[in-house]
Amino acid sequence: MTKLTKADLVQKALTAARESKHIEFKEEFDPASPGEWCEVIKDIVAISNSGGGIIVFGLDDSGKSAKTSLAGLAAIDPADISNRITKYTGPVDLEFEIHELAKYGQKLEAFVIQPATIPIVFQKPGTYDIGGGKQKTAFGQGTVYFRHGAKSETGTTNDLRISLERQVESIRKSWIKGVRKVVTAPVGAEVVTVHAPHRSAAATTVRAVNDPKATPVRLTRDRSRSVGALIHEEISDGIFDEINNVVEANRVLARGQQHFFLGAPIYYRVYAERHHVYQDDADLVVLFRSAVSEFYAPFIFWALTLPAKSIAETVQEVYLHPRTTPAHCLIRLAVLLGPKLCQWLSGRWHSKWKNHPQPPGFIWTFEKMVTKMATTDARLIAARLSQTAQVQISPESRIAVADLLNDPRRAATLLSETCMKVFRGESELRSIARALDYIAYGSEIRKRGPEITDAVLALLGDSKAGDITGTDEEGEP
Repeated sequence: MTKLTKADLVQKALTAARESKHIEFKEEFDPASPGEWCEVIKDIVAISNSGGGIIVFGLDDSGKSAKTSLAGLAAIDPADISNRITKYTGPVDLEFEIHELAKYGQKLEAFVIQPATIPIVFQKPGTYDIGGGKQKTAFGQGTVYFRHGAKSETGTTNDLRISLERQVESIRKSWIKGVRKVVTAPVGAEVVTVHAPHRSAAATTVRAVNDPKATPVRLTRDRSRSVGALIHEEISDGIFDEINNVVEANRVLARGQQHFFLGAPIYYRVYAERHHVYQDDADLVVLFRSAVSEFYAPFIFWALTLPAKSIAETVQEVYLHPRTTPAHCLIRLAVLLGPKLCQWLSGRWHSKWKNHPQPPGFIWTFEKMVTKMATTDARLIAARLSQTAQVQISPESRIAVADLLNDPRRAATLLSETCMKVFRGESELRSIARALDYIAYGSEIRKRGPEITDAVLALLGDSKAGDITGTDEEGEP
């Protein structure tokens, strides 16, 4: 369900001509009937498990007024309803509100039900007497109910999958909302984040309130020494230490997966402050791998600090499962690392594609780049720029590439500025950001060329190049 405000949901229910997944109509309700309670509790739980919705009492199946008295329902204490629900579900996170509505002058009652964080399971059966010595069961013990169209029915694997995806997306949006507040905070802003509590033998503590009995917290970035750690840092133009919290937020979302879930724009924001990222190799591998395999973004800075084996493993993935975008990252990295890796990679690809009527385009690009290596600066080859070219990141600013080759620090500064512009929406500057990355760090990564090349060859050995597994939205600039 597209997330609606409470007012929108009520309006939609009052104008609907039929029931739906998130809207249930009931002509009448007898608070003295155990059977009617069981049936309405089933609907409340099913709607909550399905993303929330509304039950309107006093309307028939077509949304027309049933002109029945709802005085008994209007007099019920909401706490009594909650107690009746938890009798069958146990303590659960289920929120609802009772509202008095009107349609064409007829008074109605409605339950507005919020989405359940975790699917609610019935712990006791909803069985009631239907007369004649017979009983009916509205729901059984251990069952999970969802809405299928206008019906509340036992859940399926697909229902549980959708529920999980909905919660993951909710968490993701919550994280990204917080991340955006951090990365767009003005100069001088203060950011406070709280870690889960961990016990520690010694602590330097502060209190956020005057109550001497309040739980103490520690000002620290060291998770191993934190007790309800309160991180309180100032953002300035020169230092943006909170960028580490962005990377840590991704770690929580990823749960061990090699993926930067916060997306390419946030990645560029992180890369703009790359010098202030202090993380374990595992987090840097995620940034490196995502830039190469997903975002076609600058990445050389991470490669300068990562173990050669970690770089080789990402090369292995691209080599065995090539796609156009990661392949272009790979050939540029190979050019910067030196002739030995280029000759090996070129030979492998030539063996793979020599008899193919239409080899991938990056094969020809790579061969042209290799032919220039004896006479041209590897940084220019990787950036696909000429010595006389200029870089323009704003209408009033043009910088000669030749000047940047002689001043890598200036290129690194411009790279940060460009990444910030990409983060703010100027996506056309992504190719310039990549070029500046090669110019700024190309000479440094060349120094690690033999080490990384040996790691790649040791890992891949005689492995044959993989087949193209797909194309990418963004190809070669």
